[in-house]
Amino acid sequence: MMQKSLRYFMQCSFFILLGFMGIQQSWALRCLEGSKAGSNFDISKALNTTHTTSVGIIRVTNSNQAAGTLLWESSPFSTTFTCYDDYNTNKSENAYLYLDDVSGSLATLFNSSNLIIGVRFNGREYPIGSTDRINLGTLALQSQSSSNSAKRNCRLINNSADKCADPKTITVNYSLYIKSRGTGKNLSSLDKKFQVFQLDGVGGRNSNGNFQEHVNNMTVNYIECVPILTTQDVDLGTYSALEQTGVILRKTPFTLTIRTEGEDCPNYPFVGRFTSNQKYNQNTLTTSETALKNSVGIQIFKQGEAAPISLEQNIDLGKSNGSVLINQFEAGVLFLRKPTASGRFTSTLNYEVYYK
Repeated sequence: MMQKSLRYFMQCSFFILLGFMGIQQSWALRCLEGSKAGSNFDISKALNTTHTTSVGIIRVTNSNQAAGTLLWESSPFSTTFTCYDDYNTNKSENAYLYLDDVSGSLATLFNSSNLIIGVRFNGREYPIGSTDRINLGTLALQSQSSSNSAKRNCRLINNSADKCADPKTITVNYSLYIKSRGTGKNLSSLDKKFQVFQLDGVGGRNSNGNFQEHVNNMTVNYIECVPILTTQDVDLGTYSALEQTGVILRKTPFTLTIRTEGEDCPNYPFVGRFTSNQKYNQNTLTTSETALKNSVGIQIFKQGEAAPISLEQNIDLGKSNGSVLINQFEAGVLFLRKPTASGRFTSTLNYEVYYK
């Protein structure tokens, strides 16, 4: 009796599995890059598009190996697609990003490493291996109740069926990123192309293909060098409230000195950028004191140069001599408008340093 019961259970499980797989295969859509087609075409002959992002060199040091540190991010991508009901389901369906390839190649490569690769969508991070798919929250197909319209949808893509859902045009905005995991083994490179995601519908990956995002050309250099940043105060002097507005009244020189420790320090150039919570515009910061805020401005210059440095923009800092990296700058004071109060003013300028 026990043996018969076991055989029956196994047979039932097998048939249920086949039925489930059959439902998945019939629930699919095909998304082609661009707007909706203006005339009938054969979707079976349409070409799938692939975008490949070249990562380049990522430098990992003791100072950026902490978990969650952003090491690289692509530029933001915005791509428009139109999705068609190539399996003639006439069902409403959302679009999804299916992460990694079917074999999970990226997850296998990265999960044991000290790096994380992922997709940023709608401001949220999705590390590869953390989820199978991302729901874009957008309809890619919409069920059509009119038999004539549903039939026209089928004819648009050279489908002989009578009921196809309305195609929908969607725009997908995303970027790719790589972060430090904090633990794990070193990952040296990606010497071939890897799939990051495939755009598809609720039922899984369409066997006829769809848009795919790939990455390649990633080399990771692990560097033994730690830049040590210090805080300094710069006295910008005293000014009369009667002075002219909109021009640099005086430039005060200051030196940015960064100590570097590690055998690799002389081998790599550095870049840096200035930021401030008192940012007034792209190249000006103002004071932290309310009475003088937006009246007094400060601009930063490379020594001897006339054009101010843009805040949050990378600037070349050169190479360390092995123990120190020195750069000369000037801070210029200007009145953005006539001050209506007097007193001491302060402002905080932050600087960040990276390997180029």
